Amino acid sequence: MAFLFFCILLPASAQQAGDVLTEEVPEGYVFYRYQYAYLDISLIYPGKWLNYSSQERGILINTPDSQGSIMISGHPTFREDNTLEKLWAENKESLELAGAIFQESVPDTFSGYPAIKALHTIKIGNNIHQYLRYSTVVDDMFYTFSFQAPAEEFEKYLEEVLTIVHSVLIKTVE
Repeated sequence: MAFLFFCILLPASAQQAGDVLTEEVPEGYVFYRYQYAYLDISLIYPGKWLNYSSQERGILINTPDSQGSIMISGHPTFREDNTLEKLWAENKESLELAGAIFQESVPDTFSGYPAIKALHTIKIGNNIHQYLRYSTVVDDMFYTFSFQAPAEEFEKYLEEVLTIVHSVLIKTVE
């Protein structure tokens, strides 16, 4: 009887979960799931944006005019003592050495996990680019979400970027 119960109820609950997901995707957005090796990340992004994600590049999504881009990456921490604070401090120091000027670096959440949210600029060629970054540690992985665009174009995309940020779901891979 239990076997029959699971055979009938499990497919029905899986279908409901799929229906809920479809209903949660706002009009004009598409659902994307990236699975590779030890990464399992899902999110939504505007349908007009250009998805260049691949196994080699990770998640890379450009704005329709290719002026801005989103990148999400995950890397093993390799050591238990590599905490979010330690990894972020090293990352921030490297960015500052490359010329980044930070306006904000504050605690936040990303995919429901404690995170550091940072806002900074950096000069690339003759242009100033604005960056929004979220960094978090999930299990033994250090994840970074970054959005960059020329400073004068940054605000143009911010609402859509924040929709993407709030949609990101990081699943742990066993």
